[in-house]
Amino acid sequence: MHWEARFQSVSATHEGLVARFHLPEIGLDSRHWWRAIRTGRWLPAGDRVIRAAAAPPTETQRVLAAILDASPGAVLHAGSALAWLGMTGFGLATVLVARPRGLSSATTPLARVHRVRDLRPHDVIVVNGVATETALRAIWAEAARYAGPARHEIGIKRIGTLLDQAHRLRLVSWGGLHESVDDLRQRGRSGTVIMRELAGHRPPGSSPTESGLETRFEDVLQQAGADPLRRQRPVGGREPIGRCDFTDEDLPLVVEVNSLRFHTTPTDRAADERRYQALIDAGFTVCVIWEPDLWTRTRAVVATLADARRRCRSGQRVVVHSPGCPWPPPLLGTPTCP
Repeated sequence: MHWEARFQSVSATHEGLVARFHLPEIGLDSRHWWRAIRTGRWLPAGDRVIRAAAAPPTETQRVLAAILDASPGAVLHAGSALAWLGMTGFGLATVLVARPRGLSSATTPLARVHRVRDLRPHDVIVVNGVATETALRAIWAEAARYAGPARHEIGIKRIGTLLDQAHRLRLVSWGGLHESVDDLRQRGRSGTVIMRELAGHRPPGSSPTESGLETRFEDVLQQAGADPLRRQRPVGGREPIGRCDFTDEDLPLVVEVNSLRFHTTPTDRAADERRYQALIDAGFTVCVIWEPDLWTRTRAVVATLADARRRCRSGQRVVVHSPGCPWPPPLLGTPTCP
């Protein structure tokens, strides 16, 4: 393959961008880099990034260029991550990126680089093609700004508001918050005092999005001897989707447990089906378990999950509802839909 075709193959999936660290991956070296720039068809976009001249500048391209120029290992950080995830009160005029300590000492004119020591794999998701901290990890970074006693009360109000906003957007669960406090406290993370106090007022299962129905569902699976699922995981892909009630450890399968109280009006249904379509577009099979079945038809619950797993293994990206679904047909994404 011609060297420029290799550049184009990378730029096609990176908003028209190619980074220096991509060169070994595509079998090229610095000679090809400078040759590309001399042609005029590739323009410098940073110290270690070029872009295709034919690729129009976009906000996504600008943000991604900052991350690539700060790489390896760089992700959107703190307020920039929260802005990218759609939370209000933050912007991207200055791009903040985080990079694990020890990977590189390079700087970039495109972003403000923070070296961090506790960036774990599950702290990172990909949204709209950009690697970013999860909302919870980014909020921890914001909490560190209020670690001193003099700013404690301000921090409680500010960070509490952020947590509640992220929770409403299904970007944070209270169970995940408590897990992070237990984990990061042991690492001596700044902001622990604030986060621990806020977690104390937000116990797992204390909101409709983390209801006792999820616990009931887990009990049904355990009693039936079915393989367990993982609770409250963020789902990324190229579109921000947020957290799903359950995900399968081995399959691209998500499970939502729906109550009748919060999922039966036309507005509720429209919102749910938009979410299911986003999950299908991101490559997931969706299993929807309805509240009545958890109490009166537990065998149907287990059978619905088994059916969804079978369809997922066969590559079907569909929506499988348990029998208690109160919505009239047709249902979006169901296997019987035309």
